[in-house]
Amino acid sequence: MKLSLEKRHLDLKVNWKLSRNQTTFKENFILTLKSPLGDLLSEVAPNIRYGETPQKIEEQFQSWPYENVNDLKSLQETLDIKPLFHSLRFALESVFLKYFALHEKKSLSDFLGLPPIKVVETSFSMPIIPIAEIKDYLAPLSRFKSLKIKVNAETGMEMLQEIKKYTDVKLRVDGNEAWSDFDAFMGFQESLHGMNIELIEQPFPSSMTDEYKELKKKTPYVLLADESIEDVGDFSELSKQFHAINVKLMKTGSLLKARDLLFEAKKQGMKSMIGCMIETSVGISYGMLFSGMADYIDLDGFLLVKDEPFNYVTESDGLLRITPK
Repeated sequence: MKLSLEKRHLDLKVNWKLSRNQTTFKENFILTLKSPLGDLLSEVAPNIRYGETPQKIEEQFQSWPYENVNDLKSLQETLDIKPLFHSLRFALESVFLKYFALHEKKSLSDFLGLPPIKVVETSFSMPIIPIAEIKDYLAPLSRFKSLKIKVNAETGMEMLQEIKKYTDVKLRVDGNEAWSDFDAFMGFQESLHGMNIELIEQPFPSSMTDEYKELKKKTPYVLLADESIEDVGDFSELSKQFHAINVKLMKTGSLLKARDLLFEAKKQGMKSMIGCMIETSVGISYGMLFSGMADYIDLDGFLLVKDEPFNYVTESDGLLRITPK
C-alpha cells in the first residue's frame, strides 16, 4: 500500500469573510491510499485557527511512519507516536478505516457502528458581506430551510436586520468568537427579538468560560459550542456553558473520536451538529457518515467551492445525498 498527498487549490464562489479572517480560495489536500482494494481518498482542510498551514501539513505528512499499519490497534498507535495536526490526522485515519472496512466486506458506517447514512437537510452559510449585497446573495437560496450567518460585533446586528427583510427561514447565528464584551453581546442578542433564530454558535472566545456559563442562564436560544470543543470534550464543563456541540472531523482529527463525542453529547442530554470546514465533497462524504446521529446538519462546505471536482455528495432542494460510486 502507498500513501500520497496532493495539494488542491480551490477557488471559492464568494469572498469567505469571518470575524477573524477572509479568503477567496482554500488550499486543501487530497490524501490517497493505493491499496489492493482500490484507491481510497480522504481530505485535509487546514485551519489557521489551529495553527495549520499547507506547508506544515506537508512537512508532517512526509515524516509520518505508517509502514506497520495493518489493523486498528497499530493504526491508533502509529497516529499517536507524535502529535499531528487534526486535519491531517483525520485524513490518515479515515483512509485506513475505509480500507479495514472494505477488507471485512463492510460499509464504513457499519464498521464504525453508526446508524445508516440518511438524506438530510443542510443549512447554507453566508459570510460577512456588505449590507447592500445581502439581497442578491439570498436570492438563489430559497431551497434551504436554514441559513448559517457569519457575524461580527461591528455589523452583525445590521446584517441580520437586512436578512429578515428577505427570508423567514431558520437562522443559525455564528459568531466565531467575535465578542469579548459580555454586555455588548447581550445588546446584540436583544436585537434578535422577532427573528427566526434557531441557535447561536460560539459568540465568545473559548477561554471565556465564566461568560458562557452566565449566558446559558440568560439566553432564550440554543447555545452551540464550536471552538470550545476539539478532539476531546469535558462534558461536565461543556454542559454548564452550552446546550449543544458542533463536531467537525477536521477539528476532532478522527472519525472514532467524532463518534464518541456525539454519543457522549447525547448521553449528557446535549444536542449536536455535524459541521465542516470548506472542503470538497470528499471530506463532506465522511461527515455524512454521522447524518443519522446529529440534530443539526451543516455540511455545505463543498457548495462554496467553485467547480467542485469530485461529486461524492450532491445537493438538491437543500437535501444532501451520498453519490453512489
